[in-house]
Amino acid sequence: MVEEILYRIKEMELMYQFMMIFVIGVIPFLEAHVAVPLGVLLKLPFILTTFLGIGGNIISVLLLVLIVTLIKDKLNQHDRYPSINRRLAKARHYFDKYGVPGLALLGPIVGTNHISTLVSVATGVRKENIVLWQVISI
Repeated sequence: MVEEILYRIKEMELMYQFMMIFVIGVIPFLEAHVAVPLGVLLKLPFILTTFLGIGGNIISVLLLVLIVTLIKDKLNQHDRYPSINRRLAKARHYFDKYGVPGLALLGPIVGTNHISTLVSVATGVRKENIVLWQVISI
């Protein structure tokens, strides 16, 4: 699968190759961890590839924080979702155990930054703290 992606991107024009590195950086579970090495394999400039991969990852996390915060605020207006409250209790347990820095730094190791972002937003942490620690983590 990686060879297929590598081959298809290699056949594109240079500008589209850079765009694909950025897009791969945006995709959860691929993120900068796949985008940057892929750019290096394509023999693209390392610094630019790194900025594009990390930039895509940061933008996707920022959008996730904004969207989930809006949804959470909307759900808090209507307290009719008991299943969500149970999930929030479980998320709160992990948050109490590790805090925002722990979740942000463990996120890429366990799976993806997006999961730790969701947990942090669900527990009611300020958006600024989430963004700061996610950017440090990325």
